[in-house]
Amino acid sequence: MENKNYTDKKFWDNYFQERGIRPLEQTPFADIFTKYLTPDPAKHAFEIGCAGGIYLAYLAKTFGYHASGIDYSDEIKQTQTLFKFHNLPEPTLYKEDFFSFRPPHLYDVVCSFGFVEHFNNFQSIVRLHAALVANGGTLIITMPHFSGLQYAFHWLIDRDNLGKHNIGVMNPASLKTALTGLPFQIEYLDYYKTFGFWTEKKDFAPWEKMAFGIIRKLGKIAQVILGYDRPNRWISPHIVCVAKKI
Repeated sequence: MENKNYTDKKFWDNYFQERGIRPLEQTPFADIFTKYLTPDPAKHAFEIGCAGGIYLAYLAKTFGYHASGIDYSDEIKQTQTLFKFHNLPEPTLYKEDFFSFRPPHLYDVVCSFGFVEHFNNFQSIVRLHAALVANGGTLIITMPHFSGLQYAFHWLIDRDNLGKHNIGVMNPASLKTALTGLPFQIEYLDYYKTFGFWTEKKDFAPWEKMAFGIIRKLGKIAQVILGYDRPNRWISPHIVCVAKKI
């Protein structure tokens, strides 16, 4: 199958240019990291799609890992800036295409956050991630969840963003299938949190702004009723996979 990218370099350059330095204390998935990773200054972490740098910097600061990452966006420079801002050791960064990348060694932690769902050859992308993991190492892949009611929400007011994602793979089964036959033991594979909704859209029509507010209010009600950590296939905002190489 021909490789189709749902986004391009220009999109990601613009995306990260609009983002400033965020406090590491606000890093998403921190609870996942705490549960499945252990501090060890001898370990090496590698992030695929590392522009922005908040996840890689969090892993370096919290767990003491040697940090490496790859991204073809010019805004990979923000990752360097973030590490300097937090007085962290300089990361090893590769500004190149992941598909032609040849790693100097394997890594104890390999991760990506919102990367794999931007391609149609999903299984091949996941397996390229897995190929970088050292024996005993951990693979962490997350992606947003735009299926279920989330699809309806985005279709209503954020339709352009749907076109930038491979909606068909946004389910835990796709990740399980991609890892089938590989020497990995899945430690976590599920939807993540009860509810969350965001949009990259900047200009809302009045009715869209109202719809956005209603969606957020309904989500908060669901969180009160169900709790804030009730993964579900309808309104959970993310899908998370953690797998150990054995």
